Amino acid sequence: MEIRKAKQPPTAGDQIAELRKELAKGNAFTEALLDNLPIGIAMHTRDKGDIGYANEKFLEIYGGWNRGDFTDLDTFFKSVYRDPEERKRVRRRILQDMATGDQERMRWDDLRITCRDGTEKILSVQNVPLPAMNLVISTVRDVTDQKLTERALRESERRYQVMAESSPVGIFRLDPDGRCCHVNKRWREMAGLTLTQALGESWISAVHPEDRDAVSETWQSALNERRSYKTECRFKRPGGKTAWVLCQAEPVFDTRGSLEGFIGSVTDISRRKRTEEEVRQLAYYDPLTKLPNRYFFQEQLERALATAQRTGRHVALLFCDLDNFKDVNDSLGHDKGDLLLKEIARRLSACTRRGDTLCRLGGDEFVLLLPSVPGDHEVVAVARKILAAMKRPFDLDGNEIYSTTSIGIAVFPDDGGDFHTLLKHADMAMYAAKGRGRNRYRFFSEDMNKRALERVGLEAGLRQAIDRGELSLAWQPQYQLQERRMVGVEALLRWNHPELGEIRPAKFVPLAEETGLIHSIGEWVLRTACAQMRSWQDEGLSPVRLAVNLSASQFSEPGLVEMVRRVLRETGLDASWLELEITESILMHDADVALKTLQSLAEDGVNLALDDFGTGFSSLLYLKKYPIGRIKIAREFVQDITREPNDAAIAGTVISMARHLSMQAVAEGVETEEQALLLRELDCHEVQGFLFARPMTGNEFADKLR
Repeated sequence: MEIRKAKQPPTAGDQIAELRKELAKGNAFTEALLDNLPIGIAMHTRDKGDIGYANEKFLEIYGGWNRGDFTDLDTFFKSVYRDPEERKRVRRRILQDMATGDQERMRWDDLRITCRDGTEKILSVQNVPLPAMNLVISTVRDVTDQKLTERALRESERRYQVMAESSPVGIFRLDPDGRCCHVNKRWREMAGLTLTQALGESWISAVHPEDRDAVSETWQSALNERRSYKTECRFKRPGGKTAWVLCQAEPVFDTRGSLEGFIGSVTDISRRKRTEEEVRQLAYYDPLTKLPNRYFFQEQLERALATAQRTGRHVALLFCDLDNFKDVNDSLGHDKGDLLLKEIARRLSACTRRGDTLCRLGGDEFVLLLPSVPGDHEVVAVARKILAAMKRPFDLDGNEIYSTTSIGIAVFPDDGGDFHTLLKHADMAMYAAKGRGRNRYRFFSEDMNKRALERVGLEAGLRQAIDRGELSLAWQPQYQLQERRMVGVEALLRWNHPELGEIRPAKFVPLAEETGLIHSIGEWVLRTACAQMRSWQDEGLSPVRLAVNLSASQFSEPGLVEMVRRVLRETGLDASWLELEITESILMHDADVALKTLQSLAEDGVNLALDDFGTGFSSLLYLKKYPIGRIKIAREFVQDITREPNDAAIAGTVISMARHLSMQAVAEGVETEEQALLLRELDCHEVQGFLFARPMTGNEFADKLR
């Protein structure tokens, strides 16, 4: 009986030989196809993993080997894994995977090898078992660059995350629809949102509700146009707080030009905004009252005028000026004056309507803008409300003060079409209200403008009057009444305008005081009068007393005494022939300074007279305290002295009082013989007036002296 040997399983050599036979059956086309594939392909035995076939790409990937350089797995592993431990680990896993035939386990996405030339590579290997043939087909791709790129991207992302989270600037990424994909810690702090609340939501959800509509509109435009975006807005914060931020976003496109999203930053600019607001407050607001100032008011008015021109509405300006603010400053001090201005600002603010603008121009001047009024009746209602509010007393740290205001009103378009014209006309109307007795309102009229223009022309002419020789002096003698003997003369200022003719002193002297021209004009009068009197004396004419008036403005000048001394010294007139006439208002202003000034003049030998006695706030203290030698009874008490018993009584009292105080009484404005006789009976010492002599030229007076 023939005993057959059991069939033995094929050896590895048999398998490789069989594989080569199978491959040899293919044609050159198949081999060429495999060698030109962009991936490496190799065939292994399933049990030992020996390589039976490798295409050109496989050999290239593993470092430029030739076919036949290695066939068994051990030789191959020694060539690509220099570390013995690593070689054992990888070999063990490959053989286990091949034995199980688990395709999932037989996939290697990150297989690291060392090539023949020493370079390291990362491979992606897919092993496919062929159980029937007891073989495994391996496909190999070199993914070194891809893996390095992915690693670099992961590292970059990690660094980005670290840098973004630690950045002092808010950083965010948006998808193409503007929803948040990533927001860093600083962004979440500024927005007051958690990461969960922010992701997937539009970044505009962090914007303050008051800014959201404007921001949304401009952002949508940038989104549609796929362009960069930049804006300043407020982020809402927990607890009602806000943060001003500068938000910037740039679009990000892929290689095909498709929008991938946006990347942007948010910078906290709250400090800058606070600084800008402080600068704005300084530029546009009054630091004392916190009201808008002139610059802000001008902007508001010009905006209101532009609107009124389109709508046909009226715009009203109310110019408010306090009536006695200077008295408060002088009597209580500037700190109380500032306190009063704050209280005035509060009361005026309470009188405004929604949309009105109240500002402080400066000093005690306030202006109220009514941007849209249907007619004068509404303007009058506001003006009356202001006057009523001012009637209540002000409590200034225990000092009860009453302060009224005068209001001038100008209305667009009737009274002007621009800021400067309306303000000027409202100012004119305010001065007209003061002239009518104060504590009232007046609307602007064209007559006011005419008077203002006349005043401007008068002021311009007055400034040049001295240089042009238009000023002159008239001389009115003063007489000793009992003997009707001339004892003095009053020098009276005259202005002969080249176009307007002779202008009354009552018209231009107050203007000179307001403009400060009275100082130069007053010195010219004193110098001219003293020089003329000395000239007459040098001619040998009978010397008489020279009376020259001093205004309150002149008297308040610190250098008055020195100026008088200089004039007397330069003209050579003896001080005993000069008499300076002052009014009671001068003595009321600053009693101590007035006393010191008058004493200095009296010590120099200058005579002093109190003019228009009885018309001001007369006080016997003046007569007792000051070195006054003559009292001039005002013409108001003289003109009706023969018809009004009260005037006669007043004149008699003044004359008697002067005599008992060793002074002389001088009656002004004596025009009739009856007045002169009665004054003589009252024992008046001196007189002046048309009955005795009208004001005359220098030549006429010189003839009278002769």
